[in-house]
Amino acid sequence: MLRRVLDGARLSRRVADVVLCTDSEEVAHEARSWGHHVVMTSPTCSSGSERIASVIDQLDAEVIINVQGDQPFVDSNIIDSMCDVFAQRSPTPDVVTPVYRLPAKKLPSPDVVKVVVSNDGRALYFSRSAIPHVRGADLDEWTSRGVHWGHVGMYGYQRSVLQRWNSLSPSALEDAEKLEQLRLLDNGISITTYEIVANSRNTLSVDSPADLDLARQLVNQ
Repeated sequence: MLRRVLDGARLSRRVADVVLCTDSEEVAHEARSWGHHVVMTSPTCSSGSERIASVIDQLDAEVIINVQGDQPFVDSNIIDSMCDVFAQRSPTPDVVTPVYRLPAKKLPSPDVVKVVVSNDGRALYFSRSAIPHVRGADLDEWTSRGVHWGHVGMYGYQRSVLQRWNSLSPSALEDAEKLEQLRLLDNGISITTYEIVANSRNTLSVDSPADLDLARQLVNQ
């Protein structure tokens, strides 16, 4: 799975380098054998973003794209689009993340992260719960209102945000939902969203045995 993620990210036309951040010597050895750059980190990191932040001095870039290792069908076009958002928006966003229009069948799943998005594209909140609640309507009717978004677990950071990571106050929301991006919102750091065209592959992160079974099915299609 990890090799698919690394090789998929390398297909991006906009990134200067693909770097694996890991605390595992075994994983590092495999990644190097595939020809990828590796940076070793502490085993105490609580999230991917914290892991990258811990070695930011070893990463020579003003924008860092965080792609998680459980996304075997990572789409390089999404990475390129994220780079375009940083280049084209003014002022330059602090953090950028992709979202997609959520189908009704995904609303109840706690493994699918939902995001409430403002009119100007800012993320207002992320949750594993079905949000926003549509009062007076059945759950299977909610997505017809056009306000339900799913979150793809990739983040683009300005370097300065990652440099501040360790100084950010702990977030009770992050701890409750187990979503690292809530630490940013809790500390007043804005997250800019942009819409992607979703499919069964580019939104899949492997968070459960069922997700792994689905990934294996998709590989064989």
